[in-house]
Amino acid sequence: MPTRQTTMHDLNRRAFLTHTTRGGLALSALAAMPMSTLGRMLQPAAKEEPLPVGVLGWKTLQKDIYAIADQTMGGNTLLVASQGQALLVDTKYPYLGGAILNDAANLINADIPANDSIELTLINTHHHGDHTGGNAIIVPIASASYAHANALPRIKSQLERYVQGAKAGPSELARNKADEKLMPFAKSAAEASKAWTEKTAVPKIAISGSGTTLSIGGITLVINHYGSGHTDNDLVIHLPDHNIVHTGDLVFNGLHPYFDPSANASANGWIESLRQTRKLCNAETTVIPGHGPIAGPEIIDTQIKYFESLIASIQAEIEKGTPKEEIVEMSWDFMNGLGFEQIRSRIISGVYDELSA
Repeated sequence: MPTRQTTMHDLNRRAFLTHTTRGGLALSALAAMPMSTLGRMLQPAAKEEPLPVGVLGWKTLQKDIYAIADQTMGGNTLLVASQGQALLVDTKYPYLGGAILNDAANLINADIPANDSIELTLINTHHHGDHTGGNAIIVPIASASYAHANALPRIKSQLERYVQGAKAGPSELARNKADEKLMPFAKSAAEASKAWTEKTAVPKIAISGSGTTLSIGGITLVINHYGSGHTDNDLVIHLPDHNIVHTGDLVFNGLHPYFDPSANASANGWIESLRQTRKLCNAETTVIPGHGPIAGPEIIDTQIKYFESLIASIQAEIEKGTPKEEIVEMSWDFMNGLGFEQIRSRIISGVYDELSA
């Protein structure tokens, strides 16, 4: 008899949460140990790092606040789960949307198969597919979903990209030898993508400026937009009481930033957006960049210096009359050692065009 294809809704909502057990030593074993060894065992234990949470292995930043900063999984994602409500910032690739939803639902004790909607608020920092790919799975079941007004038509126009990303998900996971626990979710996304429409992935609520304040499970967050930078629809998410800032792709930590002229990217606007974002921070702020490791506000300062140096270097070449085709092949000291080398010439080209306009 053929077996039925497993879907996300067939999966037990607790099936993939991490569980650990600790065993004890027998008294006879303790008695046989040398005193030096026993003495070390009786010393206070060092503080342990929290275990990864959920199928995706979320890192615990603070109580009820989790993040993923893994370059193989798309844009960095923030998850807050408090008092039966969840906040999700960005949804990675299409084939990861089901796993994200599973983990969020488990953390707030929501039973996905029993509900058409759960207490989950989604915010997209901008429209790019590695930050909105899982929307088609999450938006329909979220109680609220937000993006900048300029992002909404672009997300709508990316339907085919989401569908193709979902269909390719199982083979992508296999190729990357990813955790096999992700495979059922990827297969479900591939199947579900047949029914996605242009509106499936589009958030329901438009943001146009700064200062939108929400309370999710007793945790306050502020959504800010400072103008064109990485795109014309960048949102910065600030959790003031927890001193956490998610910058979206305004910050690429340790990487060359991706420059998107089709979304009205602006190097000068990018610097201004970063300066405004920096004002949200003190020395202890946790900064979640769009890509790269989570760190402190120094990564915002570094990104500002990158753009200031890039603008100055390109402007100097323009004034010398250096042709664009030569400038885009150049590199300067401040660019050394950064990842995403394959897009270095792209950002030089974009900034050259902005300065030459």
